[in-house]
Amino acid sequence: MTDTIARSDTTIRKSVFLKADKATVWAHLTDAKKLGDWFHPADKDMVEGAPFRLTSQNDGERMCWGMVEKMEPTDYMRWAFTVGPLNGIMTTVEWRLEEAPGGTRLTLTHSGLPEDAEGYSLVFNMDKGWHGFLGNLHNLAV
Repeated sequence: MTDTIARSDTTIRKSVFLKADKATVWAHLTDAKKLGDWFHPADKDMVEGAPFRLTSQNDGERMCWGMVEKMEPTDYMRWAFTVGPLNGIMTTVEWRLEEAPGGTRLTLTHSGLPEDAEGYSLVFNMDKGWHGFLGNLHNLAV
């Protein structure tokens, strides 16, 4: 008999439909100034192979950081991503852009998050955060 450990899938998946073409949505994901309009201000534009740092709009403190691992302009981007409460554990954020009638479907997949009960509040808060940020983007990218 084999013991199995129950694991949960704590991957965050969200999709929004935006009334903007893929190039406009892509610009909101990669341009430092546009990132600050809906997410967090960036220290520079997102570039494949380059580290990034996003700061708080309130006090300029570091909020999120990582590395842009892969870019396929206007279709796909993958970040190695962390925030302070993850204590240096890198997670993965993937962005997929697809044409949709009248705009773009943007899908976020955030994986590598804690799977235990102790990490649940962090996953809950990150889910809530992404929901709010994508709502901001929904209102901007029209």
